[in-house]
Amino acid sequence: MIKRVEINYRGIFQKNLAKKIGSDIVIIASRMGRVGMSNGRYSDAPERNGIPCKYFAFITPDLPEEELEAEAGAKLDIDQCDLSVVLDDTMCKGVEPWGWHGIRPINEKVSQGSTLLVVSKHDHAELLKFIGSKPYEWKLTTFDGDANLAGLWVNKDDLTHERTLGAVAAVDPDIIGIEAVEKYLNEKNPNEPQRAQAARRAYDEVLEKTKIIKPEMGVKWQHVVPILPKWNEFSEGAVVPAVNRHFEMGPLGQSRNSMFKRGTTKTQRPVVRFDLCTKCTLCWLECPDQCFDPTSDGLYDIAYQYCVGCGKCAEVCPVKECIVMVDELQFEDDTTSPWQDYTKGRVEYTDWAEKKKSKGRYIHPHITGTGLKFVQGDVVPLDGKRAGSKR
Repeated sequence: MIKRVEINYRGIFQKNLAKKIGSDIVIIASRMGRVGMSNGRYSDAPERNGIPCKYFAFITPDLPEEELEAEAGAKLDIDQCDLSVVLDDTMCKGVEPWGWHGIRPINEKVSQGSTLLVVSKHDHAELLKFIGSKPYEWKLTTFDGDANLAGLWVNKDDLTHERTLGAVAAVDPDIIGIEAVEKYLNEKNPNEPQRAQAARRAYDEVLEKTKIIKPEMGVKWQHVVPILPKWNEFSEGAVVPAVNRHFEMGPLGQSRNSMFKRGTTKTQRPVVRFDLCTKCTLCWLECPDQCFDPTSDGLYDIAYQYCVGCGKCAEVCPVKECIVMVDELQFEDDTTSPWQDYTKGRVEYTDWAEKKKSKGRYIHPHITGTGLKFVQGDVVPLDGKRAGSKR
């Protein structure tokens, strides 16, 4: 028997966190007399910060190490898993991993009766608005937390690592047990009992929050999964078509690679109050992914399918409340044009923008261990230039 665990994480930002969780699952399992191995299958690249990636852990109670490695270590991805861990709940909207292509449902590898474990402050119903339905029953569970986004060398020690280990033990004790988790954390951190305590709290929380998802629950997956050609279907020569160069005013007016949409990499997205815009051009100039499209009235639309949610536009915008980063799970698609919505109805769009900003204005403090912070901003009426300058 092999227990297969996949850990879905944001490339660059959560690489060390996912690796730490995967390796500790194996260490704890080995202390329980089991055999395990862990590895990562997708790399990171700085031009795609936040790309969905995976780390794996494989545990067996009855196979030798050589057989486990032969069974679990020879494929780029797994066909199915017993537990899928999601370290950033916005990946529930779909993932386009580096090692594959096409936007896939986050629970694609979850087999019948298996579990999707999500770090989230959203409830099951909110998450199921984005997760694909399956033809059989499976389980969904959560434990309370924010996406722990840091970097390659700096980690925010908000105990996500320890809490995930406790949550895994609650989902499937055949992978690791909670007593073994607590013993390991106490021995590793003898002067920090809060780490083992955090694991136990997550364990209890998951036991209460686990729900069986019926086949009719979730959404019908709308993204087409590309069919890869077989080896004997390739032509003798390979031709990579160039990106069609063009520049027009308005939505999607700038030339972009239609095969390289990066929308699944964002945890937050910018919401723009066009009536507050001073047309300074900074968002358009500074966006590293060229997501802003100049419009005929001097404003700048956003192509959300290419936005990675880096937040630079919100940082460089000189006007308070003009561009605000909000929780990506507030939005159900990437295809709408905010500028078109604004031009159709300025009052309706402004009310919509203020509603989104009031529900999901989160920032990432630079202090280690604090996680996300909710900030209440100012509500500015339509054309209310009282927003003023951030400087």
